[in-house]
Amino acid sequence: MFFPPPPKPRCPECERLYQSEKEKYGFNIVDGYYYWTKIPEVKACCPVKVQVVESTSRTVTVTVNGKTFTKDRTDFLKSSWRDYESF
Repeated sequence: MFFPPPPKPRCPECERLYQSEKEKYGFNIVDGYYYWTKIPEVKACCPVKVQVVESTSRTVTVTVNGKTFTKDRTDFLKSSWRDYESF
C-alpha cells in the first residue's frame, strides 16, 4: 500500500514543528486528508470523519457534511487520528 508523503515544510521553524508533532502525536496534519475528530456542533458524543481544508500554525479548518469548522491545532492533534483507509 502506498501512502503519499506529506507536503514539504517551507522553513526551518516549520520543519521543527513538523518533526515534533510527528514524534509527539504520531501523525502530521495534511491538507486534503481525512481524520476522525470530535466536533460538538455535529455530534456531541462521538468523533466524526472530517476532511482537512487548511492547517495553519494555530488552527485547523475542516469540513464535514458540507459545513466548515475551525479547531485549535493543538486540540485537533490531541483529540484526532488519521483515517488511513481514506487514501
